[in-house]
Amino acid sequence: MSKTGKLCHRFCQSIYRKAHNINRQICQLVSRQLVNWAAEHGAYVIVLENLKGWRPKGGKRGSSLRQRFHGWMKSRLAQLITEKFEELGGKVEFVFARGTSSNAFDGSGAVKRSKSNYALATFRTLKQYNADLSASYNIAARYWLKTIKPTRRNRSGSVPGGSSRTEPRIPGLLCHLWS
Repeated sequence: MSKTGKLCHRFCQSIYRKAHNINRQICQLVSRQLVNWAAEHGAYVIVLENLKGWRPKGGKRGSSLRQRFHGWMKSRLAQLITEKFEELGGKVEFVFARGTSSNAFDGSGAVKRSKSNYALATFRTLKQYNADLSASYNIAARYWLKTIKPTRRNRSGSVPGGSSRTEPRIPGLLCHLWS
């Protein structure tokens, strides 16, 4: 039994409503600024990660990480960006999200995040970059790889096993566009 006893039906309703409205206003402002910036710079497509169905794995029991992620209106923000940019004649594309921020854009493998500054990513080659910049490079590369659909050079490298796939899926990093 909890120490506080049973909470009433509409416990903290006004606080939750206020937080929800603040999040909605942030979505409106961010989407408008992003669409305006894209229109100013002549962009014809905005590429976003497809976060539908994504659930955060992190957070210890009792931490607020999952609640903070679900409080962030990722779907609402994507919807507003799509609506506003398509109104201007642009196109919004979604790419698969897995591995965009955990892999280095230069193909050196997984990145290691700094404990003191989580925005700093260290590659296996000991280069240090902003983790969000590396992820945005990988998101853009996934879009271009999805758009141009490059031909694979070596189709003989089949993967043995019960799967019907004949070759491994490429992770879609910026280094794949360089080669």
